[in-house]
Amino acid sequence: MGVRVGIGLFTAQLPASSKRTFGQEYRETLELVRLAERVGFDSAWVSEHHGSSDGYLPSMLPLLAALAAVTERIELGTGVVLTSFHDPLRLAEDAAVVDLLSGGRLLLGLGNGWREEEFRMFGASKAERGARTEETVEVLRRAWTGRRFSFEGRTLACDRVKVTPQPARPGGPPILPGGHDRKEVLRAGRQADGYVTDETGPDEVRSNLALVDEGATSVGRDPDALMVVLLQNVFAWRDGDPWSLIREGLVQQLGTYEAWGNGADTPELDRLDPFEPADEDLRLSTAVGTPEEVLARLLPLVRAFGDRDLHLVVRLHYPGMDLETAARAVELFAAEVTPTLKSG
Repeated sequence: MGVRVGIGLFTAQLPASSKRTFGQEYRETLELVRLAERVGFDSAWVSEHHGSSDGYLPSMLPLLAALAAVTERIELGTGVVLTSFHDPLRLAEDAAVVDLLSGGRLLLGLGNGWREEEFRMFGASKAERGARTEETVEVLRRAWTGRRFSFEGRTLACDRVKVTPQPARPGGPPILPGGHDRKEVLRAGRQADGYVTDETGPDEVRSNLALVDEGATSVGRDPDALMVVLLQNVFAWRDGDPWSLIREGLVQQLGTYEAWGNGADTPELDRLDPFEPADEDLRLSTAVGTPEEVLARLLPLVRAFGDRDLHLVVRLHYPGMDLETAARAVELFAAEVTPTLKSG
């Protein structure tokens, strides 16, 4: 089994109480990723949402282009591009440019999207989101050949178009769909280069892997050749209980989704008051504590993958967190958690 360790997701959210600026958040994200590369992390990942009062990152590829310019080795991932809100040809072009700037280091995670307000904002069809993602994968594959092509699908159509230049990586960046729906997971196995998930229990991990394998074998593909990316909230700390350092940011991260589900950040409710889960629920979502305590949470998940290669992506920076705190957490994780994860 091979384990690579990434850092993310970077979302650039700021709680309403934060004195930080978005410019500072973006600049310090570059510094934190440069540090992550120096201490041995294998990848850095960003995420997108739109129209959010806390400034949730809306434009991933520009930020990844900036990260490409200040790093040399670390892979750069989207977790995930919401395909319903992106023109596939423009996405193919932007992804190719980032891949070229980075020397072939882009990993392109794709997702359907779920938030009603974002579909309204972009005039997109929520009913067609699954088909849109599937057809976007087909268009990207054809676009990155550098040859002129046509495509006619349920949601997308291209007439004798050509996308240039080609990406640095032959065939283009790996395409990694995410999602929890059975159809989405099966489709990832059938069509893509891997799969992105954020399951927090070994049984759920094994269940999803079985679906990915089913999708792959149904079309004669080798499941072991697929990349699996597992996203996890963590925070390792040596100097006492770190809960006070991350709690506000964790509420912003997780509570935002609940608030959106209840109609926040819409014309009818034009504000974002993150839902505040109970502390016990927050602690269940996040591996917090000493490196040994964090390992006790992560190792059963890693071992659930058996001999399959795994890309574990850990979040070590939470909304509103200052660079010094995040940097200490990054250095500690790299020194005292990553080696054990990679050794099994």
